[in-house]
Amino acid sequence: MKKISFIILLMMSSLFIRAQDYKQLDHFFDVLNDNNKIMGSFKILNAGQSVYEKIFGYQFIKVNKKSPISADSKFRIGSITKTFTAVMAFQLVDEGKLSLKTPLFKYFPKIKNASKITIANLLNHSSGLFNITVDEDFNEREAHSKEEILQFIRSYNVDFKAGSKNEYSNTNFILLGYILEAIEGKPYKALLKNRIVDTIGLKNTFYGDVINENNNECLSYFYEEDNSLYEAKQAHLSNPGGAGAIVSNPNDLTLFYHSLFNGKLISPESLKIMTTIKNEMGSGILSAKVGETTIYAHNGTIDAFRSMVVYMPEYNVSLALNTNALNYSVMSIMLNAVSVIKGDKIEIPQFNFIEISQSDLKKYAGTYACEELPFNLVFKTDGKTLKGSPEGQPLKTLKAIKKDEISVEELGVVLKFDPKTKSLNFIQPGQT
Repeated sequence: MKKISFIILLMMSSLFIRAQDYKQLDHFFDVLNDNNKIMGSFKILNAGQSVYEKIFGYQFIKVNKKSPISADSKFRIGSITKTFTAVMAFQLVDEGKLSLKTPLFKYFPKIKNASKITIANLLNHSSGLFNITVDEDFNEREAHSKEEILQFIRSYNVDFKAGSKNEYSNTNFILLGYILEAIEGKPYKALLKNRIVDTIGLKNTFYGDVINENNNECLSYFYEEDNSLYEAKQAHLSNPGGAGAIVSNPNDLTLFYHSLFNGKLISPESLKIMTTIKNEMGSGILSAKVGETTIYAHNGTIDAFRSMVVYMPEYNVSLALNTNALNYSVMSIMLNAVSVIKGDKIEIPQFNFIEISQSDLKKYAGTYACEELPFNLVFKTDGKTLKGSPEGQPLKTLKAIKKDEISVEELGVVLKFDPKTKSLNFIQPGQT
């Protein structure tokens, strides 16, 4: 359910579609899979037709049984849920049941600043409401009633004046889910089925519950530093609701985005509002300008599930990735897929590492600012290994692919040290 920056997507060049040989994309995924970096499912849809799909890994791993992921396997999609919630909100706008100008006060008068916050503010993350899911006291694995969650929301002051800026907050879409239910007098689960799932024929999308392995639902896993897997604990989906409770897969996500942008779910007027972008944020959707090409997308993280769906309206192409274990960058995977679509050669990641000398370990230690990254990077050493991470996050063991080039596998990038200037450069794999 966390927002991921589009900084890597911004590095992509313009796109165009033509007949492709996808062998290099197969090779790319095979290398990730062979090196224990990924389990999941990926799909490309062009003009509503499937042109490529790849499946790898296991739906679940037990002591005496492994169940392979299939085309029908289902994944928790986290914040991609927000696009579904936004679509249903705009459907109500199209039907005259909801106005974007309606104040939050109409539905939840006890929330601070509710008279100044509108439905539009909730949709485009300009409400100023505190993001309750980042609070350490908010236990996402415990079931919470609607009233308990509302009480939690009411306990916080707003972070900024409504409409003054855009700042991602799950609170906005938790409330939107409640508002949809109040207007229609039905649970979110039923609204999702009636308004989207049945309308466009999605077969593997629903409001989630405790993961049901007998229903082709995937468990999620973390990679340990030795590439072994351990099962992630499950968030209780009563908490994220309209912000992150949906289960789906690439077949359905690519069809959902294709249908949205091809007039099958909301009016052209509502789609225009939904895709009006400020600070990379639309209404329930994110966007980036890639050269002259506009990309619309959303990502999702919940438990150890990581997902992303991308739509390129100029070319009527949608891409979706769902993973239940990942030790690589979602963005880099999507970047490589786009490169294949446009006919470019892609760089295959390498996982052949070299030892770092003790003198180099000491040389690399420190805090670095990197122009291509929106955060500082911290490197520390115990004399035997090099560990690093974005500032404020847990340190992870790093490996060198060649002298002065350190692989950051989770980002899918390489950090190149310049010993003369003691500086750090961010490079894409394969660059020199």
